Amino acid sequence: MLLTSLSFRTQPHKRDEVLSVVDDIVTRMRVAPGCTRTRLLADIEDANAFNVNAEWLTPTDAEDFFKSREFQIFKGIRMLLRDDPVIVLDTVAGRVTRPVQGR
Repeated sequence: MLLTSLSFRTQPHKRDEVLSVVDDIVTRMRVAPGCTRTRLLADIEDANAFNVNAEWLTPTDAEDFFKSREFQIFKGIRMLLRDDPVIVLDTVAGRVTRPVQGR
């Protein structure tokens, strides 16, 4: 499994425009081969900072998406961002999921 984290900050006056494009990209990412989960997260301290987290079955699946035409759209909005976006790739060897239990 591969976890990807795409971090970016918008120019304040372009926030809505960027989020519209990112929403479309996240929708396309969710149906991309090998993508099992995608989330768009907002930073509570900086209203213009966001993170797109995704889980991929294989590194190849993620690389194929980031080379795809769908992702090129994100590269096209670079001028609407405050600085360069950053992608972090983390490989995961295993995962344990358990419910949070009360008292």
